Amino acid sequence: MRRKMMYLMGGFRLLKEFLWSGGKLKLSGYKYYLGKNVKINTENGGKCYLGKKTWLSDNTYFSANGGDIVLGYNNFFNSNCKLVAKAGITVGDNNLFGPNVVAFDNDHNYENLEMLICKQGYTVAKIEIGSDIWIGANVTICKGVRICDHVVVGANSVVTKSITEPGVYAGVPARKIKSI
Repeated sequence: MRRKMMYLMGGFRLLKEFLWSGGKLKLSGYKYYLGKNVKINTENGGKCYLGKKTWLSDNTYFSANGGDIVLGYNNFFNSNCKLVAKAGITVGDNNLFGPNVVAFDNDHNYENLEMLICKQGYTVAKIEIGSDIWIGANVTICKGVRICDHVVVGANSVVTKSITEPGVYAGVPARKIKSI
């Protein structure tokens, strides 16, 4: 009974986000869960596409601000995950995201000493995350990164470069520590 109630409340929260987005939140199918305080922000032409069986735990934040966020089938985002897309973020199927995972496809420019950093704009590059991936707690994924299928990224890692072969990666910056 408790589980059914949890899905029902998550469904109501999803309906609210869907209606609030003005058609910029796209759903493919059913079986979604949105936890408490989930925010899906779409602006500047950005859209958010949620694949079937998407689970967004409490305090998850997605911002499609000019770029699209596209999620495949059966993705689980633990609490406090943040995805911000100015160019675009694509996530494959059957992935697990630990708590506090962040993926930003943009960096602030800071080269001009005569101008405030907040006024210098951004450098952007798409992020692509494959399928069958487990991203541990507190991982940061930087702009322009591509992560291939069948990868584990250890907790507290920073992914600054693309991961092109399956394995376990960890550290700052993340590097391969074990083959799968």
